[in-house]
Amino acid sequence: MILKDYIEKLKESGLDVTISVPGQPEGVVPAEALDAQVTGLSFDSRTVTPGTLFVCKGVAFKPEYLTKAIENGAIAYAAGPDIRKAMAVLANLFYQDPWKDLQLVGITGTKGKSTTLYYLKAIMEGSKACGAGKFGYLSTIDTYDGVKLFESHLTTPEAIELGERLHNMQISGLKAACMEVSSQALKYDRTLGVRFKYGVFTNFGADHIGSTEHPTMEDYFESKLKIFGQSDTAVVGLENIKLGEVLLAAQQCGRIVAYRAENVSKDERGIVLDAAVWTDCKGLSAEEIESGKGGRKVIKGLRYTMPGLFNAENAAAAAAIALQLGATEEEIRTGLLDARAAGRMEFFENKERDVIAISDYAHNELSYEKLMSSAKEEYPGYKIVAVFGCPGGKGHSRRVDLPKVAAKYADFTWITEEDPADEDPYEISVEVLKNLEGFGGKGAICVDRTKAIRDAIVNAEPKTVVLIIGKGREQYQHRGANYDPVPSDSELAERFINS
Repeated sequence: MILKDYIEKLKESGLDVTISVPGQPEGVVPAEALDAQVTGLSFDSRTVTPGTLFVCKGVAFKPEYLTKAIENGAIAYAAGPDIRKAMAVLANLFYQDPWKDLQLVGITGTKGKSTTLYYLKAIMEGSKACGAGKFGYLSTIDTYDGVKLFESHLTTPEAIELGERLHNMQISGLKAACMEVSSQALKYDRTLGVRFKYGVFTNFGADHIGSTEHPTMEDYFESKLKIFGQSDTAVVGLENIKLGEVLLAAQQCGRIVAYRAENVSKDERGIVLDAAVWTDCKGLSAEEIESGKGGRKVIKGLRYTMPGLFNAENAAAAAAIALQLGATEEEIRTGLLDARAAGRMEFFENKERDVIAISDYAHNELSYEKLMSSAKEEYPGYKIVAVFGCPGGKGHSRRVDLPKVAAKYADFTWITEEDPADEDPYEISVEVLKNLEGFGGKGAICVDRTKAIRDAIVNAEPKTVVLIIGKGREQYQHRGANYDPVPSDSELAERFINS
């Protein structure tokens, strides 16, 4: 497409964004430039090639980024107050709405997004409904778009990268895909214009509250509800403290499906559950659904082998979504049994089988509560030792919420580094330890995460569960502007458990 098409699209959208060309006053595009072919779209000057339309994005944008983009061959650039929305508009035009040919599932919620996605992936890759057996996904852990498989840095990528990922899925012939949709992505329009066949709302609890994310819980909640405005069918977990409001917001979708895990138990072969799925909840209140309306269907005796009773809700969610995508009950049963999620409830034990290390990506109050309470329930009589940190530059409420949960369940806690960004990891740790002790917990600081994990495991007494929380299989630490390579928590747990 030519530059004129992009200029006209922005005018049509009514956004306060201007396209300009190098060497001309802002907003002035000579007639000969209008017919220039746009061969690339980017907001990163380092990736610009000749023919690229460059997007000047972000509060930290510097003029030298534009200079570099022009040096690399940018033929035009877009800038203005509405640039975030414009990125999505431009990306949808450049990639020609690549989501249209996909059975695209978007999952939002405070916890369980990644595990639900990986359960669904395991089911659909073994389902005839998925065609060739390949299933696209964008998760907090990693991304597969039919062309590339790589570790993720954002739960939901910026709009231009999202367009590229969905385009790759389209040209690769993938029929179905699932993506985690963060509250930040919804608030800041990274998914604007994308239409989900199924918009999933798992649950809600406190997280991402702070000056750089969501100023209030209400803002966080309202941001998540935006997923229903771009979904054909809503899929709603009934175990939700704001269920009534979620169901009300979901009425804007053409259909509403609901789900719940029932009769959850544990045996020597894993966790067993019944997945209850309501397929016709449009217009119904929570009370009416509970009374038996809504086309209730139950898939009995599902089993998964990942640790964690709390993962039953994630398994039920995956079953409900898979049914909508055309999977059979037998395919759901087989897929769940084989399902694994990297960095989620990964289990390691010593030769004597009396020290257990569990690596998990839990990172907010709700997921900590579920993880730690489940460990207490599943390992009665065991001590609980926790290893975790809090990130820099975001989620400041976690520095209170997470040690509060740890003080409730853990016998001892090691506070360590966890993606400090531009903050001092020791100062973050001091703040977290102070709050832990204020809630009656016991702990110590060891900023070196490798040493903290080693000490927690090697020094563990018999009948101890070591919970290593926050990073899972991630192989980096976000320090300053860099993502420094480090061993993952799971790798370290495996290394030290029998050392």
